[in-house]
Amino acid sequence: MLLRGAALLVVLAGCPLDHELPECDVLDTTSVMLVAGDLDNHTIDITDGTRIPLIGAPQGGHILLVGASVKAAHDCQLVATASLRDTATNRVLGLEQRPLLLEQQSNGWAQPRHTLDAMPNVAVCPSAASSTAVYDHEYKLEVALTTLDGASIITASAMVIPTCQASDGYCTVDCGAN
Repeated sequence: MLLRGAALLVVLAGCPLDHELPECDVLDTTSVMLVAGDLDNHTIDITDGTRIPLIGAPQGGHILLVGASVKAAHDCQLVATASLRDTATNRVLGLEQRPLLLEQQSNGWAQPRHTLDAMPNVAVCPSAASSTAVYDHEYKLEVALTTLDGASIITASAMVIPTCQASDGYCTVDCGAN
């Protein structure tokens, strides 16, 4: 019985998981678009001044679901490290690193999957590091992309405005001034 259980573990260990993808062969490192996800599974392109939704996290608090789209030839993955910084104090409000799972689109871009595990969930509320309310104020979003073994590809940033959704009555409390 023990040997059968061990054999099953060996077989299962060799089976790829849904999120295991080959590393991205980024075709153009100058073509990177920061993106955010929302509750409706839409991807929002980020440029300076973009309002991005604060999402109620399953474990509590509020997150920004952020990542990047890149020019790539197939479904692939990179590692993304994302942070939100208060430019008034230079303090980091939230930081997270995780695999960035990308799906090839017909336009040549590989864009993050629409799941919480496909791109960084930057926990920003509540935050003792902010000098003002997190929602409706401008902060610097930075996303660094690396290969799976840690080699740097590119770092991109934009000034963004985290925004509470009308349907989320607790967001203004959770993400308000401390």
